[in-house]
Amino acid sequence: MVAQFIQRAPQRAHTATPLLAFIAGEFAEAIARVWPAPHADFFALPAARRHAVAMLVSGRQRDMAPSELRRLVEFQRDPQVAEAIAGANATGLMRALSKAGEQLWRVADYETFAQLLAEPMANEVLRHLDEVRPATFAPLAALPPALRMAPIVRAVPSDRAAADLARAFRIAVRMRNADAGPRLARRWGSGGDTVALFRRAIEDLTPDAFRPADSAPALREPFVRVTTRKQLEATALEFRNCLADHAQRIAEGRMAVYVWRGHVPAAIALNWDVAGWRLAEAKAADNVDLEEGRLRELTHCLDTFGVRTGPSVQALVSRLDDWANGTNYSHQPGATFIEQLVLGDLWT
Repeated sequence: MVAQFIQRAPQRAHTATPLLAFIAGEFAEAIARVWPAPHADFFALPAARRHAVAMLVSGRQRDMAPSELRRLVEFQRDPQVAEAIAGANATGLMRALSKAGEQLWRVADYETFAQLLAEPMANEVLRHLDEVRPATFAPLAALPPALRMAPIVRAVPSDRAAADLARAFRIAVRMRNADAGPRLARRWGSGGDTVALFRRAIEDLTPDAFRPADSAPALREPFVRVTTRKQLEATALEFRNCLADHAQRIAEGRMAVYVWRGHVPAAIALNWDVAGWRLAEAKAADNVDLEEGRLRELTHCLDTFGVRTGPSVQALVSRLDDWANGTNYSHQPGATFIEQLVLGDLWT
């Protein structure tokens, strides 16, 4: 989007100075075409106006001519600038940008910021942050809309903690009726520090009513479920893996194993915990990892049968306990699609 703006700007010899490159980052070239070196008029703008420039050239006004952009940012009042950036979500925008720091952010950060502006609860929290920076609103962005309230945001120490809390919320709702979300959100947001918040989340990862394991999903072809010891031994021999070691859990009904036939046959293991059936492992022969495209196909299919992905409830509770106590005993999965599946977690 910034590149599109640069292409429409007059092709004069405008080069960003090192100082502009430091302040404006990936926006430097676009800004240099509107405010030529030494960029004094741009540097003279208040920080909020400089961030407004970044949002304008990368957002809904990226088709604005450079001369029009300059007139807007230098001469119009805050409400007009904010309306050009955010439309109906303009209230409080310029005040928030006044707390955004001297350096411009990345394009992706402004996109996240704009999305939060459009969500009423997030907008309210944003406008009351002491500092409005990517690091301060990243936890807000990681939370589901129902949890974007000040008491929760204040108690969440990082975006990674927020991501775990978001997963816990989805699972806690999943254990109950769909309309349990607002009640849980009110309870979690009822005040207190980080310990109180994460302790409530841990408590709500125990279901209100206990129940035995559900029947394993009746996956259709090309899936074939393993239902006997003889089948299990044959599958372990075919795929040259250790599935036979899990015979007891399979016999107890807490694990289900399938062979997924196709151009890359795979052995699939599902585990049961208090939140239902979860994808625990998916491997080709010799424990070879499946490609991401194949895993996305698998998870899409399993989702139609109510099978979830991600960590077990037990593993998630351990991570929540770490956030509550400021410890680091539990492994934190990476951010990629495959890492977030947390495959290989067979025993919990």
